[in-house]
Amino acid sequence: MPPGDPVVRIPRGLQYLTSSRPNKFAGRLPSRLPHATTKYVQPRDRVRKWNIRPGDRVRLTSGTPQQKFQNEKNSEEGWKTYEVKQVDLERNRVFLEGINNKKANIIHAKPDNFDSLAEGQKQSYNEQKNFVATMRPVHYSNVQLCLEDKSGPDSTFVSRMKTGHTHFNKSSQRFDWRRYAAKISGPLDAQAQTDEASVSIAWPKPNKPYEFPKADPDLDTANDLTLDNSLVLPNVESLISTDAADLFPQNINAPPPSNQDYPDAYLETLVKPEKFQRNEINYIDMLMPLYLSEELSPRFAKTKTYKAYRARREAEEIDREKAGNAAVAAWEAGGRDKGLKEAMELEAVGLEGVFLRPRTREEVREAAIIDFDVNNEAVRKEVNTAVREGKLWDYELSQWIDGPKAQKIERKRSRKERKARKISEKLQNLRLEEGKNMVVPPALRAV
Repeated sequence: MPPGDPVVRIPRGLQYLTSSRPNKFAGRLPSRLPHATTKYVQPRDRVRKWNIRPGDRVRLTSGTPQQKFQNEKNSEEGWKTYEVKQVDLERNRVFLEGINNKKANIIHAKPDNFDSLAEGQKQSYNEQKNFVATMRPVHYSNVQLCLEDKSGPDSTFVSRMKTGHTHFNKSSQRFDWRRYAAKISGPLDAQAQTDEASVSIAWPKPNKPYEFPKADPDLDTANDLTLDNSLVLPNVESLISTDAADLFPQNINAPPPSNQDYPDAYLETLVKPEKFQRNEINYIDMLMPLYLSEELSPRFAKTKTYKAYRARREAEEIDREKAGNAAVAAWEAGGRDKGLKEAMELEAVGLEGVFLRPRTREEVREAAIIDFDVNNEAVRKEVNTAVREGKLWDYELSQWIDGPKAQKIERKRSRKERKARKISEKLQNLRLEEGKNMVVPPALRAV
């Protein structure tokens, strides 16, 4: 179904909030040609969360009395309710069953062989009308959801709605939220119920459950097969005594094997399996995919970087707490500023008459945490500067060393310096020949 057409089922995502056309004039037929009078709604004006969906029953708040009320005059006997059949997400319109427009229809003349036609064909010609009923689009704001339809004046309707938190439903694979009745127009007992707590409104059940598209056996993998665990590793003890122990990665970011025979064998087993023994093929097939973690799940992915960021922040919080507790413990072990009064009374200090009180635990802890934050910020700046300069941390030497990026930066810097030096030397050694109507300083005259 092309974008912009009415739908009978709310899509999974929020793609209707983005325009499918570069501007509102794109794709429109000239006014001299017959075309549908569909109004273009800017994406910023479209309904973000649709709380009325196909299958709901609603009432009209605008229109003729014949369409709104049961007695076609006023609301004394109740309101008429209609079922939502379709929604137009890009134009904020709903289509109700029973609210129709009459569209002109051509009446076809009876053919010459009318008497020889079947009864069904004769009936189609006899019951022709000069109009055909089509569902009329109604604006989203001109309908109210029916909470309890009792076909009378005691029916309850939702005059104001609110939504819950938008979340991604993993079971249905779509953005979902809950809807609540913030205000109900109806009997007093229904209004009292909304005063106590918001009434949760269930979503209408579709006529038929959603069926996932069937997998193409030549191109796609079935859903049940994707959930199976296809990598079954043997015990580490059984690998130690074999040649496959050299293939087992030490960590998740381990580099590929230095021996190129293993990757070549992994690829050749698919084409020429007779060159290898059966146990070698099994070990290679099981262990070589472990080195694809960097390609299939890069460490710079958004989820991994955020997880690492949270882990670093949690570790910093633990270290900050430890630094504060250690400072308090050392302060208490030292006597809690016990010698402060004696030091103040010394003549060399010269603080006679100045009142100083001993520190508290909170002040000692706060001072230690401030020192920790200052030192931690200095270390963080040092790391950022080293990474920016292309340096790598050597765990054996416990210091930063120049990496490939640093060497490249150094080459560029030396190249720029050499270029600037050559230009400076060229300007210093510049000598000009005096020509007609020219005045050349003596220092720049060519010999």
